[in-house]
Amino acid sequence: MGIQIVAVIALVALATLGGLVWKARTGTAKKVVSGEIIDLKEIAASKHGKPVTSFGERVTFLQFSSEVCSQCVQTSRLFRELEAQHDDILHIEVDITNRLDLANKFNILQTPTTLVLDKNGVVTSRIGGAAKPQTIQDEIGSFHI
Repeated sequence: MGIQIVAVIALVALATLGGLVWKARTGTAKKVVSGEIIDLKEIAASKHGKPVTSFGERVTFLQFSSEVCSQCVQTSRLFRELEAQHDDILHIEVDITNRLDLANKFNILQTPTTLVLDKNGVVTSRIGGAAKPQTIQDEIGSFHI
């Protein structure tokens, strides 16, 4: 019976450690070394029912969301507010609920996942989970006009 208690305690400690690591990494940006160029036509990017044909002059936040994602709404609102305050920032949200091709291509394992793009559409960073406000400010600051 003593070994069972030790095993349960070890399992709880391991799960707690895993949860803390996951929480610390969620919402932070990870730099992409060899970023690919996003094809807006391929992802069927649109805003207000019209196709998006160009990227933000400074930075574009390409957010992948799903219908059942509660954090996606909050993240989208944060990006929309930034977009409204800055003419050189663009936010594009793509619902991947029925776009498994995009989920596979961009290795989307959770929603929201946001790709940070430069003015040419090159992926420079990736944010898994709800983006932290400081992370977003750091990403914006990394692009100089």
